[in-house]
Amino acid sequence: MKHLGKSHLITLVIGLVLGAIALGAVHAAISVSSDVRIGVKRLNDGRVEVKLQQLDGETWVDLDTAAARFLPTDAEVDRWRYSSSIEVVGTVETQPVVLADPPVMCVHGHAHPRDDRFWRWVLASSDVAAYQYGVDVRLYGATDAEQHVNGIRDCMSHDPITIATSLPYAEELQEVLAEATAAGIHVVSFNSGADDAQAVGTLLHIGLDDVGGGERAGDEFNRQGVSGTLLCVVHEEDNVGLHDRCDGIGKTYEGGEVEWISVDVATAEELGAGHAEHSRPEHLQTLIAERIAEGDVGAILTLNHDSAVAAMAAIEEAEAEIALASFGFSDALADAVRDGKLLFVVWDHPVAQGYLAVSGMALAYTLELSRLNPGVFLNGAKILIEPTLANQERAAELKSMFAGPPPSPQDESGESDATGSESASDPGS
Repeated sequence: MKHLGKSHLITLVIGLVLGAIALGAVHAAISVSSDVRIGVKRLNDGRVEVKLQQLDGETWVDLDTAAARFLPTDAEVDRWRYSSSIEVVGTVETQPVVLADPPVMCVHGHAHPRDDRFWRWVLASSDVAAYQYGVDVRLYGATDAEQHVNGIRDCMSHDPITIATSLPYAEELQEVLAEATAAGIHVVSFNSGADDAQAVGTLLHIGLDDVGGGERAGDEFNRQGVSGTLLCVVHEEDNVGLHDRCDGIGKTYEGGEVEWISVDVATAEELGAGHAEHSRPEHLQTLIAERIAEGDVGAILTLNHDSAVAAMAAIEEAEAEIALASFGFSDALADAVRDGKLLFVVWDHPVAQGYLAVSGMALAYTLELSRLNPGVFLNGAKILIEPTLANQERAAELKSMFAGPPPSPQDESGESDATGSESASDPGS
């Protein structure tokens, strides 16, 4: 029989508990017990020998023999004598581990993955993280604040332990997020809205440093000697994260004024009979072409993949010499940088954002299981990802990251995304 020391026994117990928690266990009652008895006999020379036995099933088994186990014939009266120590077997008795359903977590983006390649990668990576953490993740997309609010309320009906949401329009989400918090649901935020996270009471914000990304873009335009009015193209009018990027480039660009162009999403959808993924770039291309025709434009910064494609088409149509750069990354944009159609791209790390959103929710849940207060422990912390800038020197290197298409997550609208004719290795932004 194998004998377990106390430290080994404690290690085993802890391992069982951690394993149970990882599997979603709700009960694992643990106790340590062992039946032992003392045996004594008198020897021929008058000494008394002492031993210890342990019950193994229905049989008493001798334990290890202690070196000091004999009571001498001249032992002093009325004085305790002790043997040397021996190791006693401990047994672990556990109730069967009761496995609960995996805890529910929800991830809320502000676009549908079938329409937006950036969010396709974000939500796909959230799916991967959920599988690794062993949780039931529900993915939501929205094109406006009303859909976003309705998605959060739908999530709440499934008794989630945590919610992760983007904050493109934080004021419109504040009430429903307060309802979630009041219901005991932990809320973390990611992607847009880093500066608004504390105001809406999220525990933790994870996202791109949007202001810093804009500042780096302005520095790179300066380094390459670009001058003239710079158009900063906002493809979602109410998205504060995009505003931050334009504000950032306004702080550093030295070649002229920074002018914003915003897409009217409602008008764009009307143009395409509701198919915004087709109509919005066409509408945006028209807006950019019209502004180029007015003169003075020396540079354009777009903030996602599709806007970059629309801007390249507008510049080509106008036969103009205009410096163009963009946030986002794909095979197509890497080729455009290589060919000189784009000065550089700012890689906005969609996979990291989606994965870390689920990790942030898991952290909040872990703190709660550890009897810690997540709100006090996290204290509204922010984790901001530094954008990666890729000019001609780095574009080919970043292009090599794409080994294949991302998984196709299904959002709670019930419609899985469709890539259509897009490149399989083209994540976009």
